Amino acid sequence: MFQSEDNEYSTIKTLFEYHMIMEGKKLSQSTCYQYGVTLKYLLSYVRIKHKVADYDISIIDAAFVNEFFAYLQGYLRQDNMKRCDINGALKHMERFKKVMEMAFNNEWINRNPVKALKAHKEKTDINELDEEAVKRLSTVILPPNLGIVRDLFIFAVYTGVSYEDMTRLTQKNIVIGIDKSLWLHYKRVKTGVRVSLPLLEPALEIINRYDTYHKGGKKNQPLFPYVSNQIMNRYLKKVAKLAGVEDRVTYHVARHTFATTITLQHEIPLETVSKMLGHTKITTTQVYARVVDTKVMRDMATLKDMYSHKEDKSPNNKAANE
Repeated sequence: MFQSEDNEYSTIKTLFEYHMIMEGKKLSQSTCYQYGVTLKYLLSYVRIKHKVADYDISIIDAAFVNEFFAYLQGYLRQDNMKRCDINGALKHMERFKKVMEMAFNNEWINRNPVKALKAHKEKTDINELDEEAVKRLSTVILPPNLGIVRDLFIFAVYTGVSYEDMTRLTQKNIVIGIDKSLWLHYKRVKTGVRVSLPLLEPALEIINRYDTYHKGGKKNQPLFPYVSNQIMNRYLKKVAKLAGVEDRVTYHVARHTFATTITLQHEIPLETVSKMLGHTKITTTQVYARVVDTKVMRDMATLKDMYSHKEDKSPNNKAANE
């Protein structure tokens, strides 16, 4: 009773509400949604484990944190919440940690027990699409709702723009570049890095396809209709199936495809690709570069030929062999 009078944000639910009040305007719509999902998982866990609708943040300890992490991956499941893989679970724990850190900074709790969690991400390979798969996705006939999702995906294939940045693009981001052609110019939300790249013809065609959407609009009107990341990835599975593409297709695959199939495999230098992706370190871009086996094959062809074991027909060599 004393604590409830002293702090109105003393429970998990009210703490997440406080976080949205203080940080919500700085976060994207999709990030705010993800914090809401994390809260749903937390409240579902305390209902199952502790038989309460909410939970006092001051008594959250290491055992609570570790059990909640296990719950995310399937432990104690008695609800319809989706089971997370370890990387997905860690994203929820990261959001939980940030909210609890806010409580610690406000001196509502003595320590942040989520910071003590010892777990590491699993390395995952994100596939890229080849040119044939991109062509199939580009040309398949689709209903309007799937067509919009496909257009956003293909635009990302030819620009490398991330989902977060895609949702913030407006007509102001289309500018005349130094070569007098149209360029895409924006600042990345994640890194704050300025990105500038010339628009390839397929990307321009998609922008022109939405002329009616832009007509009479202001310069700060979104470049494309908004589609949530969850719906985007759900619909992309349907698009891939209709296009006969068996590879895994998510929005991030488009960015990976730009980095590999569209640029690196066409001998665009790694440093240039890194700038177009808005990476702060070239080592981040090298994650994409490692899959470009065809480029390695071309680069090593001459050297391979030089060191190939060809028969030396010189007299001295022949005598030595005899």
